[in-house]
Amino acid sequence: MIFEIFKASLLGALPVAAFTFLMLQWSVASGRIDAFKSGKDLQKQFKNRAKAKKAAEKEIKLAKKEKRDPNPTITACIREKDDVPHPPSRMVGDMFHNKVTSFGAGFYGTMAVLTYVLIELIEIWQFLGKVFGPGSWFENIGLHLIIDFFINSIMNFVSAFIWFSTLPKYLPVENGWVWLVAAYLGYLVGVKLTTQHGDNIWTKLGTTWAELEEKLSSAFSETISKSYIKSPSKGGTPKSEASTKNSDIK
Repeated sequence: MIFEIFKASLLGALPVAAFTFLMLQWSVASGRIDAFKSGKDLQKQFKNRAKAKKAAEKEIKLAKKEKRDPNPTITACIREKDDVPHPPSRMVGDMFHNKVTSFGAGFYGTMAVLTYVLIELIEIWQFLGKVFGPGSWFENIGLHLIIDFFINSIMNFVSAFIWFSTLPKYLPVENGWVWLVAAYLGYLVGVKLTTQHGDNIWTKLGTTWAELEEKLSSAFSETISKSYIKSPSKGGTPKSEASTKNSDIK
């Protein structure tokens, strides 16, 4: 039992806490949801947004049927989203957030999204393994492989909804109740981190990420510069040849 609790804490609670925090804080920081004070406040916000969206869609259909303009007060939540042009990165984020909201809010929805992401990453890795596996690239890839990939994506959406029976297929679960409690505690920790320390942690993560990007960019530029100097075929001049020319000039 002690070892099972350790496994559930390491492989269940910690990932759920981290994923919950990242998903919620990213949504708040990007303006996709408002800042919230508790888990109940978050669920209430999601429910209100879902009701507003349904009312807006109903109003648009009714307006088309009656051949009139929709009520702007009711359809404000949809118009604000559609009327403002967004860059591709924002559009991708909106697609992911729509996927998140489709699973619902709270613990159940968070676990469903995490399960979906986990399954999708595994499916993508297996897909790439088949495409770039041993043998000819053209022999491995085909229409049936692409069709299977998209069918599996749809089935994964269904599997994510029943995450309580799906996750044991990918994790060493022996006692389901222990893992369920661990996952729920991890979710509570993630919500707590978002409400109390979300902005501070997010700022530090952003600074760390920016520094890492700068280091990687500098290292990449330095590598390209060195390879350019060492490769005469690309117009560069080898160091030995350059030093000889300089000595001749002197």
